[in-house]
Amino acid sequence: MTKELTDKLTAEFKRNLEAILKERKGKTNPKKLSKASGLGETAIRDILQNRSASPKLETIEKIAKGLNIPVYRLIPSMIDQSYEELATLKEENALLREVADQEFSSMDDLRKAAKARSNKN
Repeated sequence: MTKELTDKLTAEFKRNLEAILKERKGKTNPKKLSKASGLGETAIRDILQNRSASPKLETIEKIAKGLNIPVYRLIPSMIDQSYEELATLKEENALLREVADQEFSSMDDLRKAAKARSNKN
């Protein structure tokens, strides 16, 4: 992943985390969320105050779990990125299957020809 993309996803994550904490004001705060996420007491505050440059996906997953939400609520564009990668992988897979099918039919033809030749002898 490029630094530009990482920075974009980190900014999106922080924005969405701030919005969710604002929505839940009174019910949760950075300290409570850190505890619910199984993170250090200041982890959330460090993320929100840019003292944590780029949180690991594992940390984001813990925060999502602590908020009882899916990860995609914190980083929705990552889902779009994943769909693009999946589409590319599906295309590559289809091409590989096509090539493999051609190769196997050729090998099958070679086996048949070899078998026919050995039957003549």
